[in-house]
Amino acid sequence: MTKKQILKVIVSVLIAALTALAASLGLSSCNVTRTITTKSEYWQKADTSVIIQTKTIESYDGTRK
Repeated sequence: MTKKQILKVIVSVLIAALTALAASLGLSSCNVTRTITTKSEYWQKADTSVIIQTKTIESYDGTRK
C-alpha cells in the first residue's frame, strides 16, 4: 500500500467513528427541569407583614421510544 492509500483508509475510519459518535449523541435522551418561584408581599402597619411564596417544579423527559 502506498502512503496515499493508507492515509485514505485512516481518514475513512476517522470519519466513520465521528459519524457514529455524532449519531449516538444526537439520539440520546433529554431531561429538562424548570423551577418557577412566585413571591407576593403585603405589608401592614407596625411590624406585621405577610409573605406568600409559591414554587412550581416542572420536569420533562424527552426520551425517544
